[in-house]
Amino acid sequence: MHTDPAITSFQDEVALAPGAESLRACYHCGTCVSRCIVPWRDEAFNPRRVFHKALLGMREAVFDDMTVWNCTACDLCYAGCPQEVHISDVIGALRDLAVEAGYTSPLETVVVDPILCSGCGTCVELCPYDALSLAVREGRRVSTVDHNRCMGCGGCVAACPNSAIGGGSFADQPVLEQLVERLGRNE
Repeated sequence: MHTDPAITSFQDEVALAPGAESLRACYHCGTCVSRCIVPWRDEAFNPRRVFHKALLGMREAVFDDMTVWNCTACDLCYAGCPQEVHISDVIGALRDLAVEAGYTSPLETVVVDPILCSGCGTCVELCPYDALSLAVREGRRVSTVDHNRCMGCGGCVAACPNSAIGGGSFADQPVLEQLVERLGRNE
């Protein structure tokens, strides 16, 4: 918890977090939800609801809400917000506060095989979430993943020239099985 005297509630903590300054301007109209593509894969995704929880001081409920972890920061919502709330910035601030409080992303993320990684940086430049970075490990440059930033989009998996990125459902076999299953449905 913060020791700043200006912070007397969770609402204050969120509003003072970088990126969340506009939280109190949201009047929960739902335009963000109507413009968002994430509810197509997660019906529970709802920035309006998570903002309301934040304003009510429901810290744990906010951090446990998958909306905090599933926002892709595409900003389709921002263009339609009548209050000009930069929704993805507020959600990013909520995610940062959750990580600061010890929460970790429940999303499946990629894994880098340091033996196969050449440290070329292709994945780092490609990642729209800044989840990948280059680090020196055992005297070599290799890519590393910040699992709290990775959205599991798989773009880095496809772009890696050495097939050094994968893991879980990002491995070749599960992807091939999904393709075969989907192709079978189209017959």
